[in-house]
Amino acid sequence: MTDGLTLSPGLADFAERIRSAAQALDLKVKDRAELASATFNGGSSKSTSISPTDLPAESHGVRIDRFNVVLGVLPDIATLEAVRETLRRYRNQCVIARSYLGTNETLDLQLMLLGPRSSERQDAWRALALMVERDDRVARKLAWLRPADEKRDEESFTEFLKRTFLARPWVHAEGKFEDVALDELSSGNASSQGLPRTLADEWERIALDENNTPDDIVSGLVKAWERRGLA
Repeated sequence: MTDGLTLSPGLADFAERIRSAAQALDLKVKDRAELASATFNGGSSKSTSISPTDLPAESHGVRIDRFNVVLGVLPDIATLEAVRETLRRYRNQCVIARSYLGTNETLDLQLMLLGPRSSERQDAWRALALMVERDDRVARKLAWLRPADEKRDEESFTEFLKRTFLARPWVHAEGKFEDVALDELSSGNASSQGLPRTLADEWERIALDENNTPDDIVSGLVKAWERRGLA
């Protein structure tokens, strides 16, 4: 829990990087201190709050576009017990955060955790980060494992962003699809346009999936295009 307290240098830097990346995309950014509080929405007593011993030492809440994000830090040591305990506390923090969100907002709640310096290339940390990210309880989770050299932070953070909702792969793919009319995919002429039939079918499946958001659709189309020569 932080809730208005000064953030540690590492978490403050992480929050500023996230904020700057969102602003560069012209997304609206707003700090939400209540997401990092110890008290549930509408509560003011012990029965409506969680003990500090069951919450992380620090966290920060922010809203970016439609996404609400809780930012936090992983422990300094790469042990299963320490990471599990940290993850437990941040799940509790996310439970509190969800009490301040609407039903649809809770679906987009994200937990982003900062790894310690030099964790990027350590096998132990990579395995633990995968465990964290596979835990889908309460919120989606992502971990940024930092490099040993601070000069590589920008490069490493950029790679981390590619796995978040702030990724914009279609920006780099601009112009790649200009010779293929998407409205002709179902006409049976995809192959004559230089587009494999299997790829056309996959694009149609992605586009018609009602569970996909617009971002999911575009990202799925780009990834399918990139895989076309690997099949």
